[in-house]
Order: sequence, then structure tokens, then C-alpha cells
Amino acid sequence: MENKRWRPIDPPQSKYYCVLVQYTQSIDTGAMADFVRSTIMDQTTARKHFNYRLVAAEVSLELTGFGNNAVCPIGLAHPLALIVCQSIAKLQPPVFWLGGGHVDYKLAVPVDRFIQATGCHVADISH
Repeated sequence: MENKRWRPIDPPQSKYYCVLVQYTQSIDTGAMADFVRSTIMDQTTARKHFNYRLVAAEVSLELTGFGNNAVCPIGLAHPLALIVCQSIAKLQPPVFWLGGGHVDYKLAVPVDRFIQATGCHVADISH
């Protein structure tokens, strides 16, 4: 996700995020902006400076090193903050599937181990 209203005075980590969401859900960009503003960034940054949208395929490839439908949040080309939607953290059984770096490869990962290993943020940002 890219903050389309990012300004050069903002911290660099606030422009791009790697967001993991279940394929049956969609990202609530307003909730994501509220989460980033209140949890990751300084709350003094005005709400009007947040507008998260999907990045272009070329930008995604440059940031992640992976092509469309093959992005894996492990081994990214550039470090990105990870946000996992809360619905993934609540899965039963507690295992989810990730892109494996190629459109035909998928990885089954225990939720708790992924969260622990990556230090990702867990947020209620999907519906």
C-alpha cells in the first residue's frame, strides 16, 4: 500500500506498507490510516495526510522483488513495515497461506510464528 498523500517531511516508513489481508476480504483504507497514525506515527500528523492505495505493479516489483500475484512478505528487496489484518490472527486452525515468490508457489505459515518472527503489526483494517 502507498500513502498517496505522503510528504517529504514525513518519516520514510510512512509511505509504503506491506499489508496481508485474506483474499475474501478487502482493506479498509480509512481504518489503516487511523491505525498508522495512532500506532506507528506521531498522532500530530493530520488525518488529511493519509490516503492509502495499492501501489502500481512496477513499484511493487521494485520494493518487494516479486511480481504480481507472487509477492512474499519474507525476503523483500527493501524493508517494509508489515501489517497483518486481525482476521488472519484469529484464524482457526491458526495457519495461513502466503505468496511464495512465484505465482504458483504458496507457503503455509503458522500465524503466531509469523507474527513473532517478523515483528509485524496486527490491526483491524479489513472487512
